[in-house]
Amino acid sequence: MKKMSAKLYPTHIPTTSLQKAILASGSALTAILNPWRGGKSLCFLLNYCWMGASKNLPTHDGRSRRPAHFIVDDTISLEKLRNMPDCTLGREYARFLDRLKTTPSARPNVQFIDDVELAYVMTRYRETHDLFHTLLQMPTNILGEVMVKWFEGIQFGFPMCITGGLFGAFRLYPKQRELFRLHLNWIVHNAKHSRFLMNVYWENYWTTDLRELRASLNLDEPPELLK
Repeated sequence: MKKMSAKLYPTHIPTTSLQKAILASGSALTAILNPWRGGKSLCFLLNYCWMGASKNLPTHDGRSRRPAHFIVDDTISLEKLRNMPDCTLGREYARFLDRLKTTPSARPNVQFIDDVELAYVMTRYRETHDLFHTLLQMPTNILGEVMVKWFEGIQFGFPMCITGGLFGAFRLYPKQRELFRLHLNWIVHNAKHSRFLMNVYWENYWTTDLRELRASLNLDEPPELLK
């Protein structure tokens, strides 16, 4: 059995090969059965080839990919975001979190990835998943989560997003399935043709109108039925 690696970052939990296999299997099963449970279904992602390549991807802003800080409760003021004008990224993000009765720090920490840079990539993804919902104006029910998973799976290549999107679609109610089929082309087109959202410095756009921000990212306006 392969030995566990040393602890690489504060939240890191070193694991053996067997433990990794168990975690991966459990994550895949959760992604299939409950694609909207992001914290559980993303507890362990085995996609090192893609993640390694992602280190060299340019940012939308043309700078170093790491922002100065994380999007957590200690680094942003939800109260300030709540006081921003309607339809700005900051105001709608705060409204999204308030609707869910959650905060930026509520998602579980990345723990099982044995690479500091890749752990950062996954941490950044977890921080910005709710911003993707806000930008795409997708609800947090199973339909909205499946649509976001499809977008993320196509653009980011994360296996749990792909699995959750594919199998989650089979769990939709008939009316939801109809909406999914109706708007799937929108998701696929925008995931393929928009800017790479993982590399956007969202912290610089709190005061930006969402329509203006979508246009700058080559995103079409979301379907009316999903607003």
